[in-house]
Amino acid sequence: MIDLVDVQASKPSVQIPITEVGLAGIKYPIKVNRGNREINLTAEITIFADLPAARKGADFSRNVEAINEVILNNSVTSGIEVLAASLASRVLEKLPYSNSARVEILSTLLMEKSDHSSRSAIVPYDIYGSAAVKRGEGPSMTVGVTCLTLTACPCAMETTRALISSEHPEVSAALEKIPSITHNQRNRVTVQISNLKASIVNIEDIISVVEETTGGPLFSLLKRIDEGELVYRAHKNPKFVEDVVRDVAKAVVTRLSAIPGSCILTVKSQSQESIHPHDAVAKIEAPIETLRKLMNVH
Repeated sequence: MIDLVDVQASKPSVQIPITEVGLAGIKYPIKVNRGNREINLTAEITIFADLPAARKGADFSRNVEAINEVILNNSVTSGIEVLAASLASRVLEKLPYSNSARVEILSTLLMEKSDHSSRSAIVPYDIYGSAAVKRGEGPSMTVGVTCLTLTACPCAMETTRALISSEHPEVSAALEKIPSITHNQRNRVTVQISNLKASIVNIEDIISVVEETTGGPLFSLLKRIDEGELVYRAHKNPKFVEDVVRDVAKAVVTRLSAIPGSCILTVKSQSQESIHPHDAVAKIEAPIETLRKLMNVH
């Protein structure tokens, strides 16, 4: 029998506690049950725990064991943030020397949507779930999603309106009633809700709020009428990145009323500018209760 030395349990030469140590980029299939349907996802998992000063290394294999035990033997009944919390709790069970664990899960959710012509299409969404657990305490979870939409620049629109009116004064009155020429941006809208103590937020609900606020998703297949409708809709409601984050934040705190005021809402808008070599970015991050007071939402 080979007598193996537990190197990880030995004392390090420099005894400083490590905040987080673990594994990143672990890919696993997971299942999420939503009502009467089961969704299959491929997840990328990051799993961390703290390490005391007197211990040289962490037992990485136990992290993988925790993933196997939680994922392979169970079907998730709600969100990926709940899966993250289950994994973090199991890691603490396996690492008695650690006092905290954190798990992040990234995946792509494919949803069937209908375009303007009622054709079905598959739309991808980047989804995110995480949980931090301290020994003897409940989890603090985060859930988030990134949606792609189309925006039109209101500044260029007013400038072209003025230029056209100056060059063709006979149409200036009519031009005031219709959208003018402007440039488009493909906009990435990310919404995250953190400091959740229970699974009360459905990713599909967040997607609905974002798309109803911004004008809908982008589709790989667009016929001419669909292209026209998409561009026209964006031009009728032009938005800066600042408008996007404000409008989405208001819609989230108004429509998703079950979110506790102690939760933190983060809304980010990033526009891939068509006339600039850079992107425009805006972000709002604030407690839900603060945003509700600012917008007088009860």
